[in-house]
Amino acid sequence: MASLTGRTNAKHIGVSLDNVSGAFTDITAYVSNVGTIGLTHETTDVTAFSDGVKNVTIGQPSAPISLSGPFDTTLHAQMIAYVNGKQTAGEGLGLDIYIGVRAAWEDGAPCFGLIGAATTGYQVTSYTVSSSGMTWSATLEPFGATAPTWTTSVHST
Repeated sequence: MASLTGRTNAKHIGVSLDNVSGAFTDITAYVSNVGTIGLTHETTDVTAFSDGVKNVTIGQPSAPISLSGPFDTTLHAQMIAYVNGKQTAGEGLGLDIYIGVRAAWEDGAPCFGLIGAATTGYQVTSYTVSSSGMTWSATLEPFGATAPTWTTSVHST
């Protein structure tokens, strides 16, 4: 077991995503880039003239995830089956982004994601294939009442 502290490298990031059958599937081999991970909150300025510093209230968070990689028919089939199947029925994807600390991810290291279900999860808002570079890219955004979370264990199995 590696020490779970310190700096790490993008080569230790892993990605798992539900497939159309609801099975949590490791897609790390098909992903070469994971965008920004985490929650970003809306803010509203509520500063008064007598305040010594700017004040804000925090609103609803957003947590879009951008993924991309070299085109592969296995991932393409998984994405198309989901978009044309479960997503059309309004069901969400489970998603986990694993960040291994100086080694492959293990329980106790950072993990960001959300369990997919009929009323919560991630939806694919964009899936495209670039014919010039033969790459794919997808944007996934959460829906439902549950926000994705940072944790140190998997969200779905």
